[in-house]
Amino acid sequence: MSDGQRKGPEPVVPLKGEDVFWLTDLYPDAKALFEHDHANLTDVVDACIVVLDANVLLLPFEFSKASVGEVERVYKELATAGRLVVPGQAAREFYKHRSKKIAAIVEAIDCAIGRARKQIFDKPIPLLEDDPDYQAARELGKEVIKKGNEVVEKLSAINVKLQDELGADRVSILYRNILGGCVTEVAIGVDERKAVIDEVARRARLQIAPGYKDHNKEDGGVGDYLVWRAILQEGESRKTHCIFVTEEQKSDWWVKKHGTFQPRPELIEEYRRASEGKSIHFLPLSALLSNFKAGIDTVNEVQQLEEEKRENDAAIAPSVRDKFTHYRNLKTEKRNREIHENLAQIDLIDGRIKRLKEMVSKDGLIDDDIAQHIYNLSLDRSGYIDEIESLVAQSPNERLSFDFNSMKLREWLGHVVKEG
Repeated sequence: MSDGQRKGPEPVVPLKGEDVFWLTDLYPDAKALFEHDHANLTDVVDACIVVLDANVLLLPFEFSKASVGEVERVYKELATAGRLVVPGQAAREFYKHRSKKIAAIVEAIDCAIGRARKQIFDKPIPLLEDDPDYQAARELGKEVIKKGNEVVEKLSAINVKLQDELGADRVSILYRNILGGCVTEVAIGVDERKAVIDEVARRARLQIAPGYKDHNKEDGGVGDYLVWRAILQEGESRKTHCIFVTEEQKSDWWVKKHGTFQPRPELIEEYRRASEGKSIHFLPLSALLSNFKAGIDTVNEVQQLEEEKRENDAAIAPSVRDKFTHYRNLKTEKRNREIHENLAQIDLIDGRIKRLKEMVSKDGLIDDDIAQHIYNLSLDRSGYIDEIESLVAQSPNERLSFDFNSMKLREWLGHVVKEG
């Protein structure tokens, strides 16, 4: 390496076994790295295949009617030409999350119903009963309530339809009419699943795109890999350029430079090999619609929604969550250690107090020095208890080694040294 440091998709631990040849496996055709001429988007848009990711399929649930119409026009044009592709994994993820989109719409309707039911006058104001403006306002209030009840009736009917008529929303109907013949499956038999899991694990270990950022998710990144396999499969069979339409922003798909910069080079190269020299472009839905001459209002609406989602995703980015979780766990471990140390100190003090009490004469008389020493130790013990209480109160993690919330700490610690 020119500067002694790995760049790009690199393992985070020393390589072992065949992993040391990770770069050779990643770019087996070194000559092609210089010779491949990546085609411009404008040169391929009229003839390439267009692959839709699950997150793109979910976006139109938040579009206006006009924008959904533009999406329908573009998808229908591509599907009719045999150029539209939906990976089977993307279809499954869409189906899994579709109900959440409908639930969000129902929730928004419920909020509107709650506002429509609000009374303007919760109770009469006797002092203003003879005021003509007040009387007029009361009459108008009755009209508002009547209209509000009509609004509630209409919105409630919509809710019933959304909840009972599954798949009857306009987006689902659009997809049912267009996308059924566009799904491409990656044929993986039961006996081949382990090989896929091993490949995903290898990519995660070596940080090879895509999916290694999802190794902590429920599927371990298999979902992204299956989508990518479908893209490669289509490229291999059709030998054509490709546009992958996705809202994916993670660095296991993109080179990051103040946001997305360009697709990861290993993805471009892997598609080139599969398609025998063709190129792949990654686009958001707004850019696809723009290239297919959708109206400016639709492009602006979709683009604004995409930007809002990116901002929301950035606010809860996995890297930020992971760093915070790591910091929180370290702080919690430190506090737990401090609590254990102080509890051990209390046990030690309790033992010393007990031994000192055993030194008291049988007739109950206590030497002044011994009594004072016992009293001082009791104060020390109380100070440790206060310190532990403070540590628990400051802890950012409720799941500590002790259940301090179920009883008072002093009671949990047991007996308290009695004076005298």
